[in-house]
Amino acid sequence: MKRTTHLMMGAAAGLLVAAPSPLPVEIGAVWLGVAGGGFPDWLDLRSELRGPLRLRHRGISHSLLFALFATALVGLPLRAVADAVDLPGGMALSPETALVWTLAFAAGLLTHLAGDACTHAGIRPLLPVSRWKMWLLPKLLRSRSDGYLNAVAMLVSVGAIGLSLLWRIGNQIGAL
Repeated sequence: MKRTTHLMMGAAAGLLVAAPSPLPVEIGAVWLGVAGGGFPDWLDLRSELRGPLRLRHRGISHSLLFALFATALVGLPLRAVADAVDLPGGMALSPETALVWTLAFAAGLLTHLAGDACTHAGIRPLLPVSRWKMWLLPKLLRSRSDGYLNAVAMLVSVGAIGLSLLWRIGNQIGAL
């Protein structure tokens, strides 16, 4: 998948995780969903690590073990500051908001892995334990990163975001 598609998939996933939440929580969830959607590629393509520790594209940053680690790296600090720090406007970060934001990041990261698992290259979800490759689609339906599946994923993501916005607007109009 292309970068923009990964980011849009992450935004849609974050928005869907936070759908019944207040607007500020949804905005944070969208941001963290986007961050999760882009994080695996950002990490291994921007890494300054050299030698045997050098991160390679679709390496460990595209594994489920890494997804758990990265989610904990986001979720634990959010949980630690929940109720301990006042946000602007008199808001506080509740444990529930911290959980929604953590799940939004995880959902964005998982959409990244799922998107890449639909390409010809696939992913190795069990690195560093196993080098086994996984694909989510049969060989006939797999696509290049910039192929038809990229367009389908973008359309589904934009559609999900659009439906979520329409749902929110409808609820606001209904509340009047």
